[in-house]
Amino acid sequence: MNDLATPDPELVVIIPIFKHSGLLAEAVESVLKQQFTRGLHLVLVNDGCPFSETHELCQDYAFTYPETVTYLRQSNDGLSAARNSGIRHVLEYIPSAEAIYLLDADNRIRPHSLSRAKASLDADPSIDWIYPDIDMFGLASASDYGGPYSLLIHSVMNICEAGSLIHRRVFEAGVLFDTSFNIGWEDWDFFLCAAEKGFRGKNVSFGLQYRKRPESMLAESRRETVALDSAILKKHERLFQTKTQIQLEQTEAPRYAIHLIDEQRVLYCVDPEAAGTRTLSFAEFDKEFWHSVIAPGHVRTPPLNIFVRRSFLESLSKARILHNVLWKMETAAGSDCVSSLALEENPEGRLSLSVLEDVDGEGRHRDALLTMVPKPLLKPSLMDGHVDEIESIVEVKPTLKVVTLKLSVPERVYRTVKNKTDTSVSGVLSAFNGLRDSKWKSASGVRWGHRTPGISLRGAEHTLIRKPFENEPVYPRLPNEKRNVGFLFSLIEFEGVEGVGLQIARGLRAHGWTPHAVVLGSEDIAFNQEWQEVFSSINLVSEPDYNAQTEQTHYFGTEIPSWATRGQHGKLLSTLQWLDVAINFHGGAAVGMMGQLRQNGIKTLNCLHLNDLSALGMPNGDTYLGLAYEHAFDYFVPCSKTLGTWLHGMGVPLDKIVSVQNAPGFEIDPKLTAGGIAARKSRNPSDPLRVLFLGRLDHQNGLDHLNNIIMLTRTERIDIEWRILGGSALAKQAATEPVEVSALEKLPVFTPAEPTEAYAWADVVVLLSRYEELPLTVLDALRAGAVMIATDVGAIREILQDGVNGVLLPEPKAISGAVEALKRFSLRRGELERLSDAGVEEMQNRSWTANVEPLVRVLDGSLPSSKLAPTGK
Repeated sequence: MNDLATPDPELVVIIPIFKHSGLLAEAVESVLKQQFTRGLHLVLVNDGCPFSETHELCQDYAFTYPETVTYLRQSNDGLSAARNSGIRHVLEYIPSAEAIYLLDADNRIRPHSLSRAKASLDADPSIDWIYPDIDMFGLASASDYGGPYSLLIHSVMNICEAGSLIHRRVFEAGVLFDTSFNIGWEDWDFFLCAAEKGFRGKNVSFGLQYRKRPESMLAESRRETVALDSAILKKHERLFQTKTQIQLEQTEAPRYAIHLIDEQRVLYCVDPEAAGTRTLSFAEFDKEFWHSVIAPGHVRTPPLNIFVRRSFLESLSKARILHNVLWKMETAAGSDCVSSLALEENPEGRLSLSVLEDVDGEGRHRDALLTMVPKPLLKPSLMDGHVDEIESIVEVKPTLKVVTLKLSVPERVYRTVKNKTDTSVSGVLSAFNGLRDSKWKSASGVRWGHRTPGISLRGAEHTLIRKPFENEPVYPRLPNEKRNVGFLFSLIEFEGVEGVGLQIARGLRAHGWTPHAVVLGSEDIAFNQEWQEVFSSINLVSEPDYNAQTEQTHYFGTEIPSWATRGQHGKLLSTLQWLDVAINFHGGAAVGMMGQLRQNGIKTLNCLHLNDLSALGMPNGDTYLGLAYEHAFDYFVPCSKTLGTWLHGMGVPLDKIVSVQNAPGFEIDPKLTAGGIAARKSRNPSDPLRVLFLGRLDHQNGLDHLNNIIMLTRTERIDIEWRILGGSALAKQAATEPVEVSALEKLPVFTPAEPTEAYAWADVVVLLSRYEELPLTVLDALRAGAVMIATDVGAIREILQDGVNGVLLPEPKAISGAVEALKRFSLRRGELERLSDAGVEEMQNRSWTANVEPLVRVLDGSLPSSKLAPTGK
């Protein structure tokens, strides 16, 4: 035996003992026989063992080796308490000890174990503990826990045995064993606590021999798995948050290997726009790929291979749709299918991303600009020599299962991303051939080492963070230092609700927030330049059953969508996990998942535009859906003070109501507005009165009222020139147009240029809605100097005052009152000008930047201090 005694031992072994008196000597002797020349001390902790043999044996060793062995005795407080007693003794009485090794009384170590472990600990200052491979005797087995330490994997499986060598600094930081874990997993909890404080481990196969018997404390802990799971999750809540897990994935286990086929380089990442992307040459990737095949528990390469040119990748990023494309392709690919992306120009200026039906084997995948191939498809073909399956990707009908997505973009986007030489199939074949002919391939047919892989999750880490989301792929976007707010729309068709959302996003952006548009119920949206500029990303999620209205449950007469109560929410939840705030904009069924978002630490807001009316004139709609799920929202954001008062009257706490009063619905150069006002004033009073209707042609907006007014003004020969902007194409369920309306030319609304010109053209704007709240049309018209004729519904009177800055009519007198006002204005242009000037004055100081300030104060108060500094775009 080596003389281990030294006045200043560098390493201490702690053995807690309870009912292992017959095995203790074997454990102690394995320590005393260590080939460690730098001073070793042994602390024996008798945890109230009822066997007298334990006390006697510990006393004998302490008397025999007084300079080497310390004996501590305590009442039975459990394994964790016994270890802590030994640790505290070392910290207080053995200041020279640099590290502590924990050995259970029924295990043993080989003679060179501690010298090997300590040398590894000393060699790398960034490592704080050394954990072993597990060689079991009794029930014999050998497990390899090699490869880089992964906190992501460690969070779901215990990869670090208690029999590890741990640096003193870990304990001095306050990391001890939790005595509440008295039936198992105390070592797992300990190392997770250490990792959460920034400490990290390293695997070294140094010679732990673990005694395995059919019945043990570990077996008992398996019977208590549910309780232990709950305890681990509760204590390490932050670690298990998706925001933490996906950051670990980016750092430790990137899911994407992005092959830049024009550069012969490979990027490892989750989020291509986030920091921490590793870049490899293809030769380096080739070596790592085959190493991962040879030693899958030690080495990994990403499970999803993406083939694309850098120019196209960057173009998708500039178009704000990169993450959406990657997520859609990952969703389509699964583990047994290739997904590809075809691009086309949309002549109507729309944006869509959908699975393309392959009609008669068109082979659209061959023209793909981006192709995703799961690693499980590559590996068998390379190993078995069945190359024809991969090579068939160039054929119209490949042997492989291929799903092609179609990305349809407006012309302005198309011209920036399209390059006919950018097809990605050639990149797939080039990489495959390179791997097939690799010099490293031959080693894959040999078994290296006697141990079986102990970490089976290596290479499949991306599946771990899917579990909270019904195993749906998690959106590949990392949380960042920006203040990210998601705007949840059911669809985008430039209607009132979306217009409000756009302008609130613009206002929040001016205050340092970063807005993102998330479309839940459609994969095809109107998409103009303004939306692309305001929102930092556009995300088309689209659930097949999202808009289905089959639920028979009602809340105060409003139908609760079936998706809200019974839908599979995992897909949508996975797309929003990286946000700080989610704002629902009349998203209908989205109310059903807001509580889950809130539980995940995302602030939830419900932005309400108006109370709808049923066919019988009863209030219903999204306001009532919000009330049904009031508990799921942190705040309600009504577009008017009137709606805010109604919400409070319906039971929403006053502290949860933050009114953001509507402002004009689009940005315009003040010079253009002033020019339009001046041009209107210079017109000849004898010219026909110019009257504009702008909006959806439906029952809500008074389509029949409009038709009757047109008919009556013609009957009375009032000199009017009519113009209609919008039309029924904007409504999902358009009403049949009456005769007078259908006879007029109707112009669509695509960009702010159309309404800007229309408001400047008009003398009067007519909006005779049956129900509204505070429509943008009123605000836009007043700003432009057009006189507004509107029905007195909702909160319109907050802006429009009858006879002061416009005409406000009771809904029953909408037709007669409007005809009378138009007749008067046609004859008295002076009155028209007075109302016009008053309207312009009313709108002088109204802006979204100013109106969102109450909301900004609330949101800023809900964020951690690290996100309060200005972050730009």
